[in-house]
Amino acid sequence: MIATLRHSCAKWFRATNQEAPETSSGEAFSRESFPSSRSPTIGLALSCGGARGLAHVGVIQVLEEEGIPISAIAGTSMGAYVGSLWAAGLHGRKLEELAREIKDRKTLLRLMDPVFPPSEGLIRGDKIRLHLERSLGTLDFSELPKPLLVIATDLDDLTAHVFDSGPVATAVHASSAIPGVCAPVRLNGRRLVDGGASEPLPVSLLKMRFGVDAVIAVNVMPTPADIGACRAKDVDAAKAGPRNALARWASRFWRSINLLAYGNVMDTFQRSLMSAQLRLVQKESERADIVIHPWFCESTWFDYENFDRYIAAGRAAAHAALPEIRALLNQPTLEGGGHHETYQSNPAVGLHAA
Repeated sequence: MIATLRHSCAKWFRATNQEAPETSSGEAFSRESFPSSRSPTIGLALSCGGARGLAHVGVIQVLEEEGIPISAIAGTSMGAYVGSLWAAGLHGRKLEELAREIKDRKTLLRLMDPVFPPSEGLIRGDKIRLHLERSLGTLDFSELPKPLLVIATDLDDLTAHVFDSGPVATAVHASSAIPGVCAPVRLNGRRLVDGGASEPLPVSLLKMRFGVDAVIAVNVMPTPADIGACRAKDVDAAKAGPRNALARWASRFWRSINLLAYGNVMDTFQRSLMSAQLRLVQKESERADIVIHPWFCESTWFDYENFDRYIAAGRAAAHAALPEIRALLNQPTLEGGGHHETYQSNPAVGLHAA
């Protein structure tokens, strides 16, 4: 099966002489050059971002509806989760159905498997992997209809670990293991965590491995401008606070014991990590041909019950990018490529951890 898949991929991908980062299989895909008259091949890079990554579903729906051909996918963390399901053949509407299963915080908590003592993380993440396996089963990368890369971070080598072989659900589990929240995933002597720590938006890897002519990147991480705008809203909301005295006391007590609350240890850790991620995202965005950026205020990484507004934001950003995507597809050759960012701001949905 893998030989057939790679032979098929070779018809799509252009040759490249760049050195490829380490993969789980230790091999690179074979590629061939294309005649100059062909249509460009397009790759889709999906960023990390927790619940905000549900916006990827909205983008995918629009790409499907508009008949935009995608030749290969690379995803990190939530981008890997959504991207793996799409690569496996689940269409955009089915992806939305799966997102709707997490209808409230209680449903999300049922997917948590606490670690005791919490020395490596707060949860194991096995229940989340099993939830994904309901759709993917034991599917191998070699069996996927669309070529896929899943990126995790190797804690010992401090480098990106790129999965392109083996069980897909296991790779996504590793890619989604949020540092400090999820225990590292141990595979073949490696300790692997969230790929967002090393490759939050895998544009370069996608071009390098699959030799696509152009990359559409979907970035749900904030830009510096987003942070400034959302920070002002957060300050206003904090000043308002609960009006009832008992509610104010309960809110203060909960914040004092909730490690994820604003200003507490996990929030501080996540924000520190994000400061490094944003620089990597900016660098990778500059290498993309089109950046779709659905962004929003008043969001948390675990805000999965508000799937509707994230998916809607992804759809809006993708629709806004369609003229540039169509212009990209109409170019018979793409020497050097261009960079276009389609920015969509949604004040209803961003940064502040509850």
